Amino acid sequence: MTPDALDAPLDPLTERALEWLVYLHSGAETDADWSAFHDWKAATPAQRQAAETAEQLWDGLGTALNRKRRAKAARATLLSLGLLALLAGGFAAGVFGPPASYFPDARTAVGERRTLTLADGSQLELDAATSLDIHFTAGQRRLTLFGGRIFVAVAPDPARPFLVEAAGGTTRALGTAFEVSRDRDLVDVVVSEHAVRVAYPDAASGTSVEVEAGSEVSYAPATGLARPHPTDLANRTSWRRGLMLFDSRPLGDVVGEIERYRRGRILIVDGALRQLPVSGMFETADTDALLDALAEALPLKVDKLPLLTVIRRDPARPLEPFQPQK
Repeated sequence: MTPDALDAPLDPLTERALEWLVYLHSGAETDADWSAFHDWKAATPAQRQAAETAEQLWDGLGTALNRKRRAKAARATLLSLGLLALLAGGFAAGVFGPPASYFPDARTAVGERRTLTLADGSQLELDAATSLDIHFTAGQRRLTLFGGRIFVAVAPDPARPFLVEAAGGTTRALGTAFEVSRDRDLVDVVVSEHAVRVAYPDAASGTSVEVEAGSEVSYAPATGLARPHPTDLANRTSWRRGLMLFDSRPLGDVVGEIERYRRGRILIVDGALRQLPVSGMFETADTDALLDALAEALPLKVDKLPLLTVIRRDPARPLEPFQPQK
């Protein structure tokens, strides 16, 4: 089951079946609830198909659907074997990134931020869920960002250029402070002071651009190297103050930000909801409050479970922009 399939709009019966599964794995379910679900599933061919589709979605999240609590040791063994097979397949397919990223020099967990002083005196801030390598030599200072987001205040050293490599591109400091974020193959560079030169080998859009303070640029295989444009520094660097600041950001992007600070997966079961604009300021340390605010202000229902949050449409409310009072 691909990520796109998980985010695709669901028909009402499949959404209802997924609601069943969310409740049946909430810890409050009873044997009678499971019997009622199986009766609902068997009532019509359409409901059976909807239940099977919902179960495939649930399986795609890595959650076992076995209702029985018996044979715990046997199930634990099977789960361990399955997990090992999944990990082996993931490593072979490269879904966990390049092999060099498996043991990075510096990393943060979900919800964790760190500040480091590098050997040259440069200050490095790591956002949540970030990993990178640090490689300093007599002639060069280089960071390799595997994923996440960093902010660097570069110490002057004319004899050794300072570079950040990410997803095939390179950002070179020109006496500066700047941010680099990487989400798979998409990289964004935001400059707070002075300037940087961003190089990305793409014949269609040129190979490098200079980015001044107060501007940002992005690159990715699908779009190449974009043109630099002005940005809102207070907004873009709010994570350094423990805040998430959104100004008409699509809900799908907002969910991606929340997942930096919240363990588990957030699933939007209606793809049409992903474009709803979200505005507001929230603390990164309290993602529950943000999810509750979304559910209150948007036509959404949010079901929170350990390691899984399901966002779905509330049919009783129309789709309207979320504009909370600041």
